[in-house]
Amino acid sequence: MRLLPLLLLLIGAYANAANLTQQQIDNWFEASKMLKPIVEKIEEENTLEEVENPSELAEQMVLQLNQSAYANEVKQVLDKYNLDLEHWAATTEQVIFAILAVNLEEYKPQLEVYENMKQQLLDNPELSAEQKQQLLESFEIGDQWFTQLQSVPQSDIDLIAPQVSKISQELGWEFDTN
Repeated sequence: MRLLPLLLLLIGAYANAANLTQQQIDNWFEASKMLKPIVEKIEEENTLEEVENPSELAEQMVLQLNQSAYANEVKQVLDKYNLDLEHWAATTEQVIFAILAVNLEEYKPQLEVYENMKQQLLDNPELSAEQKQQLLESFEIGDQWFTQLQSVPQSDIDLIAPQVSKISQELGWEFDTN
């Protein structure tokens, strides 16, 4: 149970993060383009782990990139743009969630299926209270992603919306809504 206050603090920290600015996005984007080949090398080595918990996204990026064989190269690129890894990762997290929020309407069917499935399982009289509690725990990460997605400031969404295509194309990001 000690983990719950920490998770709430981290989600709250994102919600209270400063809104994105165009200058911040421009700086982040240029640095990210330069980091792309380095990150691809790290991915080829299979040393990047998937991040399940949205409140740990930036933190995990920092940890994984600092532990990679390319940590010095990453730092050198970021130094050119007067960025440190923590700020770059935090901005990356904000941009990712803003892009996802731009496309939130496309996710509505999946959100509805998710919520309906969760409710049907919880309403199932054949499941014990313990089984229902286990199901709730299994839905916790998904719930955190949706909560964080819904907490993206409208100003971030408005700023990112006209740039989604450019960011996705130049950084090779794909956002699957299926």
